[in-house]
Amino acid sequence: MVNSYQYQPPGKTDFADFEGMDNVYQEDAQLKARIRRLRLISRVASTVISIAVLVPITITLHKFLTTKNVFRDVRRDDGTVVNRNPWFKDTKEWPTYMYFAVAAISTTLNFCVLVSYLRGGVESANKSAYVSSFFSWAIMLGNLIVWCVAAALYRTEKATDDIWGWACSPLARKIQKEFADQIDFQQSCTVQSTSWYIGLAQVGAAALTVFTYILVIRRKKTKSKINRRMSQMPGQYPTNY
Repeated sequence: MVNSYQYQPPGKTDFADFEGMDNVYQEDAQLKARIRRLRLISRVASTVISIAVLVPITITLHKFLTTKNVFRDVRRDDGTVVNRNPWFKDTKEWPTYMYFAVAAISTTLNFCVLVSYLRGGVESANKSAYVSSFFSWAIMLGNLIVWCVAAALYRTEKATDDIWGWACSPLARKIQKEFADQIDFQQSCTVQSTSWYIGLAQVGAAALTVFTYILVIRRKKTKSKINRRMSQMPGQYPTNY
């Protein structure tokens, strides 16, 4: 027995469905283009900012390591003379090393993501981005820790026992003359402060990344809507979109 098929001309509802699907499709295409632009911008920004943070902190560590074993005779306010290096005794080094490590890892991963995006396309870059996303948050957390530690130390007598705090302290300026040929404490203070303030820009880059992910979620909902409408209208739209 052969089933008969009766042709039914499209009605107003069908045309409305077509028009609605077209609007949804255009919205999805616009979101896709916007997401790609924002991802490229955020990846370039993150790479540039990471490098901008890494360079000053590297200069700081290099200056510290090359001068910490330089000893000079320094006269104290009470007239006594001591032989010392240009840094605080038992300098607290870990905040600077932590900041350097986070900046270095973030720079490396962000660079890999950017290269993957330019050479391997979006899918390759997205795979690298999954790895780098952790370090994007890690560098913000690192910035927060460094800032909290520095702010706390600046408000107490111990503010002079880390590399950044010591370079910016009045005690460092008192021995500047004896170590003038080795280090400029004011310049070192400025370099480290610059590294910190540039690091704050990572917050802006992270905000852009969050906004991009919000658009990704929005696009997924749009695609789900398209697929749901397609399943309700078999034979009229492709089902593999």
